[in-house]
Amino acid sequence: MKLKKALAAVAAMAVAASAVSAMSLSASAVTAGATSIDFEDGDYSFVYMNTDSGADASVLSVEEYDGSMQLKVDVQDKTLVPKVWFDLKSIMDVDQYTQIYTIEFDLTIVPKNAEDYVGWAGGAIGAAGSFPDQVNPDWSQGTWDGGAYDPGEVASIHCERKFLLSSTQYTADSENPFFGLMRWAVSNGGDYYMYIDNIVFKTKGGDTLTVGVTASEEASEEEAAEGEEEAAETEAAETEAEVAEEVTEEEVEEVTVEEEEVVVEEAEEAVVEEVEEVVVTEAAVVEETVAETVAVAATTSTATGNVSALAIAGVMAAAGAVAVATAKRK
Repeated sequence: MKLKKALAAVAAMAVAASAVSAMSLSASAVTAGATSIDFEDGDYSFVYMNTDSGADASVLSVEEYDGSMQLKVDVQDKTLVPKVWFDLKSIMDVDQYTQIYTIEFDLTIVPKNAEDYVGWAGGAIGAAGSFPDQVNPDWSQGTWDGGAYDPGEVASIHCERKFLLSSTQYTADSENPFFGLMRWAVSNGGDYYMYIDNIVFKTKGGDTLTVGVTASEEASEEEAAEGEEEAAETEAAETEAEVAEEVTEEEVEEVTVEEEEVVVEEAEEAVVEEVEEVVVTEAAVVEETVAETVAVAATTSTATGNVSALAIAGVMAAAGAVAVATAKRK
């Protein structure tokens, strides 16, 4: 029985673990209903670095720059390409990103040292429906251009990417739709930071799309998975409690049996002691009886001369008493 309960507990825990692994994230990375991403809340969980061959392992953060909170890209090696990727499924609902025709944002490139200069600042906005497979749609990109050539001067660029061909536009079948910012590697100029702000998505007609992931079927699936996880944890806890209770009951039964055996043993010892006392008492009575019998026999023998017969009778009586006492002891 205990084995079955233990196996049930293990099974329940396995169900809970599988429910956790099956959960999909659909939490909103930006404020629902907003028309741009301005990073004022400090959240950049929907941004990640692509560090494939030739890419720079830039460090991401959100910091205040030029009076507003902006996404900061700390480029580690200027001779490599920083590839800043944005996860569209964490930014907006599918009915929004399938309408994207234009992506716009403000980009500022700042020298890390006052004596350094930015130089030519060309790059591209790439997009695809999945990563790394890059299907639905396939990979495509649109370029942007800019630069700053005086020491300490920043390069301010308004970047815009238009999805002119239907084959480059996002679809509902896109597995992991994303877009990315890349600045081409340079050999001149100095080390630099990039600041990104005010990301806006527009339809072909010029209407601004809303950002923020709202409650959807995916969110419902997440809630269902959470419910299954809680149920599995509850079942596991109850099963563990039942197993513990059963074990406790068996331990109590074992202790009770041991106590009963001890009581019986003590009772038997008490009976033996009582019998021994009775035997000792009866033995004393027998001795007294024998003594009296012998005395009577001696007196009678003096009077009648039949000493032997009375003595034998006394001895027989004593022997009979001893036999009775011995039988009671057994």
